[in-house]
Amino acid sequence: MKGTALGITGFALIAVTYGMARFAWGLMMPEVMHDIPFTRRVSGVLSACSFAAYCVAVLIAPMMTARAGPRFPAAVAALCAASGLLIIASAVSPWMLGIGLFIAGMSAGLASPALASAVSQRIEAEQQPQMNTVINAGTSMGIMLSVPILYWLPGGWRIACTVFAALAMICLVPIWRQLPNHNENAQRESWLSHLRQRTLQRLIFIALFSGVASAAWWSFGPDLLHHIHVSDRMVSLLWLIAGAAGIIGALTGPMAKWMGMKRVYWLSQCCLAVPLLLLAFSHHYSAWLFPAVALGGAAYVTLSGVLLVWGAEATNNAPAVGVGILFYMLAAGQVMGSLLFGQLFMLAGAPTALTLFAALPLLMMFVIRR
Repeated sequence: MKGTALGITGFALIAVTYGMARFAWGLMMPEVMHDIPFTRRVSGVLSACSFAAYCVAVLIAPMMTARAGPRFPAAVAALCAASGLLIIASAVSPWMLGIGLFIAGMSAGLASPALASAVSQRIEAEQQPQMNTVINAGTSMGIMLSVPILYWLPGGWRIACTVFAALAMICLVPIWRQLPNHNENAQRESWLSHLRQRTLQRLIFIALFSGVASAAWWSFGPDLLHHIHVSDRMVSLLWLIAGAAGIIGALTGPMAKWMGMKRVYWLSQCCLAVPLLLLAFSHHYSAWLFPAVALGGAAYVTLSGVLLVWGAEATNNAPAVGVGILFYMLAAGQVMGSLLFGQLFMLAGAPTALTLFAALPLLMMFVIRR
């Protein structure tokens, strides 16, 4: 019963912090650009603000968890999501958007390490990978819910951000009830002692370049669809499909038992490239966009689930540290990817930028041997 309650709490917090406070920006960005004009280059910088904040938070979270237990950083994550989203809702200039995105972006970086630590304390060892991947799939639910809230509620993106903020505040109640307020396995070693592990070094490389590749879709996806003349309604439907498909990420654990975690990793990298390649060579709407974006959504959530499990296992005496390091590198890659893709989009055009970014996950398939 405690495990179920913890799983639901973690799933809800990830839905709010990742799906709404972080990735919903890509969906609302075209509408925001109509109300607060800015260039695609600025949009790349704004997206990088969210990812940079994530990097900062994911560095702090393991230390907060070691000192105060998982409950405190998880509660701060919900508060950051709510306050950042409210700033975005009231923004009148790009710099206000940047501040809101930075604060909201911190929420996701605080949430994942705290939840990984809570799972390590409350869940039996053999069930931890499955619980972690189920919680991680909350990203998809957040993305799915963001579509009807953004497009069906009156008031547009400003009201939607206010609703997202309210949902973040609601998460505080189960966080306070279900997450431990102490750390049974308090980590005393420094990050540097873990960084010397060769296994973790290879995973760091994988996380960094996977983050670069994923930034193209999650920061610019709706804008790219508009670029090939897809209607607003169809863009929202495709985003909804990408989010819904990410629920498959909850099956990362069972898939790993059936085909091995390495093959799940290969499959997710391959599928990450599919929507980018299709968008690179598309000039108009095509029915092939539906399965392509579904593969992309499922691939990202599955890949982050693989990294979560591997990170927790690589530092099993301090799972928050391993998860924090890999998710930091994933976000650092997304910062680099957002800035780089924005520049390439402006200078070389969408097809060239998308082709180059699609090549990264395909190359990453050959990096890992074990």
